[in-house]
Amino acid sequence: MFKPNYHFFPITGWMNDPNGLIFWKGKYHMFYQYNPRKPEWGNICWGHAVSDDLVHWKHLPVALYPDDETHGVFSGSAVEKDGKMFLVYTYYRDPAHNKGEKETQCVAMSENGLDFVKYDGNPVISKPPEEGTHAFRDPKVNRSNGKWRMVLGSGKDEKIGRVLLYTSDDLFHWKYEGVIFEDGTTKEIECPDLVRIGEKDILIYSITSTNSVLFSMGELKEGKLNVEKRGLLDHGTDFYAAQTFFGTDRVVVIGWLQSWLRTGLYPTKREGWNGVMSLPRELYVENNELKVKPVDELLALRKRKVFETAKSGTFSLDVEKNSYEIVCEFSGEIELRMGNESEEVVITKSRDELIVDTTRSGVSGGEVRKATVEDEATNRIRAFLDSCSVEIFFNDSIAFSFRIHPEKVYNVLTVKSNQVKFEVFELENIWL
Repeated sequence: MFKPNYHFFPITGWMNDPNGLIFWKGKYHMFYQYNPRKPEWGNICWGHAVSDDLVHWKHLPVALYPDDETHGVFSGSAVEKDGKMFLVYTYYRDPAHNKGEKETQCVAMSENGLDFVKYDGNPVISKPPEEGTHAFRDPKVNRSNGKWRMVLGSGKDEKIGRVLLYTSDDLFHWKYEGVIFEDGTTKEIECPDLVRIGEKDILIYSITSTNSVLFSMGELKEGKLNVEKRGLLDHGTDFYAAQTFFGTDRVVVIGWLQSWLRTGLYPTKREGWNGVMSLPRELYVENNELKVKPVDELLALRKRKVFETAKSGTFSLDVEKNSYEIVCEFSGEIELRMGNESEEVVITKSRDELIVDTTRSGVSGGEVRKATVEDEATNRIRAFLDSCSVEIFFNDSIAFSFRIHPEKVYNVLTVKSNQVKFEVFELENIWL
């Protein structure tokens, strides 16, 4: 009932963080935290999928398994070196059952992008750089100034989140360079990712306390990120552990379309699966602002136009399932409701604020989320509705992502705006 039509999800089992996003030899590879045994966290492996276009995905065999039932292959990244694919990941050993370090950093290699061999010299980083480090995971590696650069999520004394920096010449021998960033609002940082867009260094990271992905933009200089601007990468309830692709000429990001704080409310576990990936988005900087928009490849999902209008009102949609995209252009303010007689999602643009209300969206309920926005002469909303999610983009600049679980088809739209142009496109089911 709730299996997505055009989002990536595990056919069975549990999925969380996207890992090892890489464009390699003409294909997009996505790895992810995966429990193939049951639809709940545990027994974490690296699942694997591949795509030609970021839209249509094919499941592949599990890439990495833990060596013991009390171990786990935690989050990490992928890079290309000498024509081979290298995975850099955190290896976890449950301290309740194992002696020694809980989290170490390891490497695996593949020549064909399908079969992976763990490095005999693992771990390549065997312990945290200083005492009092209580988190030490999620390595994201890229290339910078002729060296491999790794950022690691960390925490100090259960009080402050940190991002640690390491460098290497060969991916096997790493030098600790220091703490490049701290966040005093959280006890630890997860899934950091350091990218450069134009003249700006941008750190993306996640914090569990609010299930949020944040960014800090500025300049990495003398071992510290000098922050000029910071904010949320997504303003909804369900976007976490975002990671960018290695090997692309643009910055493409995918996040886990789920919330640790709300997972218990989601009904998909009874269908034997749990976890969804967000649609791929492109990050860019314009007028000194970090912005986000859907990748152009998503246009290929459009099967047919099912509705269009240039006026306000309440309209019935000729759709059989929750699998469509709304494109709405308007001036000034708007209220947009999509739903049925008992369920709905409400999007309101009022003055300089965009508000999304999912409290009546379906069996899992929801929340009200807001963000400050800037008007353009013509504003544009794109909303992607799937069986268990809605992702909303405003003016190709900000995003709201939510898991929703409607029991019926959203076949009624209500629009209130002075000047509006409205289109609805049925979207392809990529799994058929």
